[in-house]
Amino acid sequence: MALDYLTSLGMENIAAHERTLRDHARQRLEALDWLELQGRAEDKAAIFSFTMAGAHAHDLSTVLDRRGIAVRAGTHCAMPLLEFFGKSATCRASFGLYNTVEEVDALVEGLELCRDLFG
Repeated sequence: MALDYLTSLGMENIAAHERTLRDHARQRLEALDWLELQGRAEDKAAIFSFTMAGAHAHDLSTVLDRRGIAVRAGTHCAMPLLEFFGKSATCRASFGLYNTVEEVDALVEGLELCRDLFG
């Protein structure tokens, strides 16, 4: 059933949608000079790990969650990599087939609230 659904949408259409979300999220998140993005490969998936000075990743995720925005917070099974970057934890937002550009914008609005609270 899931394969039938994906096939009906068309894998190229799904990939194009995810690229649109990735590019929009990159543009919006990179514009936040107080947010530190981890990893900036041009052709990466629509997955963004980030930190904010003065706020722990779990605090960010709690504020975002209360606004209905789901992100992951922690080490993401990548503790050696985080240690390399000098980070104890990051937040991670992932966008896919089921997301919209408006949800990317909602994340940015939620992060701006976090900046007001913690910054």
